[in-house]
Amino acid sequence: MRAVGLAAALLALAGAGPLAAQAPAPPVAAAPTLSLDAQARASVPNDEMIVILAVEREGPQPGPLNEAVLRQLEAALAEARAVDGVKARVGSVFTSPLPRPDGRVQAWRVRGEAVLESTRTQALAGLGGRLAERMQIAGVQFRLSEDRRQAEERRLLADAARAFRTRAADAAAAFGFAGYELGELTVSGGGGGPGPRPMASARGAAEAMAVPIPTDGGESDVVVSVAGKVQLRR
Repeated sequence: MRAVGLAAALLALAGAGPLAAQAPAPPVAAAPTLSLDAQARASVPNDEMIVILAVEREGPQPGPLNEAVLRQLEAALAEARAVDGVKARVGSVFTSPLPRPDGRVQAWRVRGEAVLESTRTQALAGLGGRLAERMQIAGVQFRLSEDRRQAEERRLLADAARAFRTRAADAAAAFGFAGYELGELTVSGGGGGPGPRPMASARGAAEAMAVPIPTDGGESDVVVSVAGKVQLRR
């Protein structure tokens, strides 16, 4: 009887062995994902100048006023386009009534603008001064040319990428992880420069001539941002 009991016990132990070996191990927690961002920024001298010139006419009928204004704008654009490196176009043109105290229209005013753009700021300033003998200087502004902005953004992208990787590595070390793997990334650019500088109101051309056209365009901030997610690695 003891032999039969011992054999049964051995069989029971043998059957329990594989079941114990197949017990699942406790799950390992997944490494967390971090959302990070980094930027690179630079102040860059503006290299493109915009001069806005205006002409106004007043009279009893709008038709002749429109013709006179458009003729003067076309003459100014033709002179501007003869200067190498200057782009010229018509800006806004609008007609407005001049009412009497009783509300009836007593006259009309027509105003038109010519917009001149160039990276040759000295040449454009001289052109604007000549045209101001017969037109008003309505505004001057500066900005980065598209070529200059794109070149600066390419340079800053490498700096922003290095800053993002450094931040990711620092975060991984701070939380006790061995490293990280890059996940989803988004790159964006931005920045801006000074707005338009009003130079003269609707006064005479002789008074507008007394206002010098500035050629110091200041600077614009160019910013490149990198944002995304990294998977921490144990």
